[in-house]
Amino acid sequence: MLRSAAASWTLFFGLLLIMAGNGLQIVLLGVEAKDSGFSNVVTGFVMAGYFLGMFFGSILVPKLLNNVGHVRVFGAMSALASAAVLVIALFVNPVIWAAMRILTGLSFAGMYIVCESWLNDKSTNETRGQMLSLYMIISMGGLGIGQLLVGFGGEQSVGLFVMASVMVSIAVVPILLTAGSAPSFEEPERMSIRRLVQVSPLAVVGLAINGIAVSMMFGMGAVYGRSIGMDNTEVGYFMTAPMLGALLLQYPVGRLSDRFDRRLVILVVTIMGGIAAGCATIFGKQEFALLILCMLIYGGALFPSYSLCIAHANDFLTPSQMVAAASGLVMVNGVGAIIGSPLAALSIEYLGIGSFFVMVASVQVAMALVVLFRMSRRSAVPNEAQGPFVAIPESGSAVVATLNPEAQWVPGTDEIAEEEDPFRGNPYVN
Repeated sequence: MLRSAAASWTLFFGLLLIMAGNGLQIVLLGVEAKDSGFSNVVTGFVMAGYFLGMFFGSILVPKLLNNVGHVRVFGAMSALASAAVLVIALFVNPVIWAAMRILTGLSFAGMYIVCESWLNDKSTNETRGQMLSLYMIISMGGLGIGQLLVGFGGEQSVGLFVMASVMVSIAVVPILLTAGSAPSFEEPERMSIRRLVQVSPLAVVGLAINGIAVSMMFGMGAVYGRSIGMDNTEVGYFMTAPMLGALLLQYPVGRLSDRFDRRLVILVVTIMGGIAAGCATIFGKQEFALLILCMLIYGGALFPSYSLCIAHANDFLTPSQMVAAASGLVMVNGVGAIIGSPLAALSIEYLGIGSFFVMVASVQVAMALVVLFRMSRRSAVPNEAQGPFVAIPESGSAVVATLNPEAQWVPGTDEIAEEEDPFRGNPYVN
């Protein structure tokens, strides 16, 4: 892994800056929206703009790459993302903020796609898994670092907005100076939703619910923290704890899923996340250390479930179908993320701030019920028939699926070849 990191350290360093800039914005916008007097519902829709931009960016940016190339697209997306942060700092207006968040989401989708494409080009079959692991660690770590930075600016929010803009701008330098020749790019095929539901209803519903849960936390978590009296530093700790939990538990949870029925592991982490969210309703700022512990456990349960659902779907697929399936599942997750922030905001607005974690816990309960239902309808895949767990960063685009060492993706191939239909003779699909 160290050799892989050394060979692409500039690319990873640029990615770290991008993620830190994004993490800082996530917390800062929630805090500033609350301090500026935005209603909770308005804030929820503003924060959902990022996920809406990510969704459309994942569709539009690949077409731009084919027309103008990686270097120009990356430079343009970085400039737009950097400018959007500064516009938000200049104009305290929810309509402008929502538009800039959509632009930010689209821009970050473009930068993720370019970075993932370059990483895929720099990877060999032997190093692909290591590169994906590093990408996941740096993505989660960068987001966490950025969220912590909100405490370093005191109450001077303009300086923090400028800091976020500078990080995104500087990230371009190491990436563009050392990326080398642009790799050839072909957008992965996406498996249809109907086909995905046939492959694994649990994966489809699970990733939609996961998107809702993550959006609730990222979109309204800082608003919750501010509403119960946290200062910037405390909000930073509160929002970083789930990232740390994800880094600590991602791989242990994944290894357990390789040894047991993956659905059982998904059920256990879902219940664990629901209990953590339920306990968080009890602890406020007065029990801050216990609240942070709850968030650590919640993040450690929430984020691995994303990779677990994709791994569960892969258990019913051939290697050549995994990229198409993952690309479709990422889009399903994106739709859920668009819904999450407004849903949490409506709950807070009409039921009070205390309903935030009740809503978060309810989402986990819904997920647990889905898992139990699917376990009653389909036999477990034997351990020897399961593929190995691969941690996939939730912050990335659909292109990251091409880094999965278990997948065999050939650009230009059909979504599913008739002769390798996963449902033919598969006793675990019904």
